[in-house]
Amino acid sequence: MKDSGIEWMGEIPQNWSLRRIKNIFHVVAGATPKSGETSYWDGDIPWITPADYTTEGVFVSAGHKYITQEGMDSCATTLVPEGSIIFSKRAPVGLVAINSSPLCTNQGCLSCIPKEGADVKFHYYAMSAFAEQFDLLASGTTFKEISVEAFTNFKLPYPDLRTQKRIACFLDAKCAKIDALIAAKQKSNALLKELRQSIIFEAVTKGLDPTVPMKDSGVEWIGEIPVAWRICRIKRVALIVTGNTPSKAFGESYYADDGTMWVKPDNLIGSIPVKETAEYLSEKGKALARIVSAGTPLTSCIGTVGKVGYADKLVAFNQQINAVCFNDLVDNHFGLYCLIAQEEQQKCFANGNVIKILNAETQGLMMIAVPSIDEQKRITEYLDEKCMIIDRLCAQNEAAVDKLKEYRRSLICEAVTGKIEIYNS
Repeated sequence: MKDSGIEWMGEIPQNWSLRRIKNIFHVVAGATPKSGETSYWDGDIPWITPADYTTEGVFVSAGHKYITQEGMDSCATTLVPEGSIIFSKRAPVGLVAINSSPLCTNQGCLSCIPKEGADVKFHYYAMSAFAEQFDLLASGTTFKEISVEAFTNFKLPYPDLRTQKRIACFLDAKCAKIDALIAAKQKSNALLKELRQSIIFEAVTKGLDPTVPMKDSGVEWIGEIPVAWRICRIKRVALIVTGNTPSKAFGESYYADDGTMWVKPDNLIGSIPVKETAEYLSEKGKALARIVSAGTPLTSCIGTVGKVGYADKLVAFNQQINAVCFNDLVDNHFGLYCLIAQEEQQKCFANGNVIKILNAETQGLMMIAVPSIDEQKRITEYLDEKCMIIDRLCAQNEAAVDKLKEYRRSLICEAVTGKIEIYNS
């Protein structure tokens, strides 16, 4: 081994070299035909952006849009030959994929057409392993972007072609096994979350005693409910309040490093309470905000409609959230589970073509099945126990996925820098 001369790369094998990307590939930029010119679009040439592929997917053949030959000729984009590496230079920096068919890209991508002696798969793995270093070279205020000069002058490990192919073959086999384990864990979580939703729905619409007499609720998606229960609109048992955002027009005085949690939809995590948020309101900001007490169910009402959550302390919330403040007929925690069970129905009730909105008035028209307070408490205790077990299993799976992904990244990094010895099979 020898010192590579690059601190984060460390040592590489004695007979390897380092080469700049521009000496391994012909690098070409993409471009976008004029959007208003109909003759440039809906042709038969695939045209992709960074949103059209992932590093984990390895290959890309097409995106959401196609352009015509006239559209391609109208701008500086290039028809990239099959078997090149597509690199995202912005939004985000560092995604890589190999194109499995000829295509064009927008200006957010750089296409790397291999020169003689370069194995594409080996360099795909190398670039994917060094995503963090590419990101460190990026700059910008609105969004980060790596310049063409910085990218093309980036140095990659460069063994002989035979070694490149051997390492790529080794990583294909190893990564396939790791990816299969990751997929199994993710599938397990998807099934666990389906089970969780099913258990919640059954409990808040059918109760816990399968022997009680049932009656038709009159609501198709709810079906039958116990005879002793009643069905009513949410507005009959709750006050629904939409949040707001204290203005930053007069500086940051409404916000603080500590204070009242200011909740946004991304913070909502079902029956698990919100513990921290990215922003907090000062006393001044709190005075202008919509505030609800601990345990009040919160639902996302704009954009991603249907997310539900709560906090175990007093919180403020933004205008993308409705707080459902139940009265004495419905326990807040039972109401929370009812709203979780309604996730798909909330999406159906939402209005809007571009951005979905579930306003307070519309949400108030949705139906809820209401048992006695004592039965509500028994149901919430049951669901707390069941959900805690499922959530623990999901967390274990997620932790395992994180470890597998880190092992995968580490394995690739070690292989493409020659720190593990790979033999022919």
